[in-house]
Amino acid sequence: MSSPELRAPNVRVVFAGVLVTALAVVTGLILLPFLTYLLAATLLAFVFYPLQKRLARRIGSQLSAAFLVGTAILGVLLPVALLVYGLASGGRLVPRELEQLPELQTVERLVEQYFGVQLSIRSQINAALGQLSSILAEQSSGIVGAGVHATLGLLLLVFVLYYLLKDGDSLVEWLKYVTPLPHTVQDELYAKTNAMTWAVLKGHVLVAVVQGVVAGVGLFVTGVPNAGFWTVVMMVVALVPILGVGVVLGPAVVYLALANRVLAAVLLALYGLTIVALIDDYLRAYLIDRGSALNSAVILVGVFGAIYVIGPMGLFYGPILLGLFKATIEVFDDYYEVLEQP
Repeated sequence: MSSPELRAPNVRVVFAGVLVTALAVVTGLILLPFLTYLLAATLLAFVFYPLQKRLARRIGSQLSAAFLVGTAILGVLLPVALLVYGLASGGRLVPRELEQLPELQTVERLVEQYFGVQLSIRSQINAALGQLSSILAEQSSGIVGAGVHATLGLLLLVFVLYYLLKDGDSLVEWLKYVTPLPHTVQDELYAKTNAMTWAVLKGHVLVAVVQGVVAGVGLFVTGVPNAGFWTVVMMVVALVPILGVGVVLGPAVVYLALANRVLAAVLLALYGLTIVALIDDYLRAYLIDRGSALNSAVILVGVFGAIYVIGPMGLFYGPILLGLFKATIEVFDDYYEVLEQP
């Protein structure tokens, strides 16, 4: 029978484990309402960290962190706010000119002539916009609550981003201190994690942003209404491999054709099939190392699965997490013998 002296350490270990688990659950519940904003702050801090290190040597960590937070607000948060505002004011996403096109009457007559169905496209557009306005009016209280939550979340994002940039080194050192792995394994794991994350960000996110911007230039040149808003939309949909910017460029070509601007429609279609389409292949191959690249199927699974689990930030974190899983397995496989040593 075991003596009390032998059982006591086990009791203390169990108690410590239960306490840490309970506190971890409570901490998770506290962070859960603002998880999206915290994940966004973490991702932005990772992207801006190399710049933070360079600027901190010249102007100090506090000023450099404040400058980069301002840059993030102007370069990232404002375009997202434009997208949200455009979705909220959905009535103006449909150009007024489209509702008044005489070509719509021609389409309606052709549908009635060949299919025997009376179709009023303009009335359908107006009815859809009316339903949208009614839904927004009915959900006004929920919209106000969501607005308050979004405001608090954005404030939290800004403050967390600032402190992650300013004190990021201390956080990394603490994580290394509490991680029960040999230093060689930790260094390799952090190096692989860094390389894989940058590979996903450059090959998945940056390419999508560039492709959306280049496609948006075509919308501006051909005079498609709300080109700025649709450019932001294309940056988002380009993150999903099976969608891409075609879901916006295709309807834009149709709109130009219906507006009797055939030459502009043809030029936009050719522009999308050549310049925009080639960006995905050549820019992705130029930016990332083939050894750290992820298959498009893996990216697609990561995007869809992570959106269900963690929400909108799954667009970015899904492929990153799958890439980190791959990197972790490779590191543990390389250092298997080291990990087996007591």
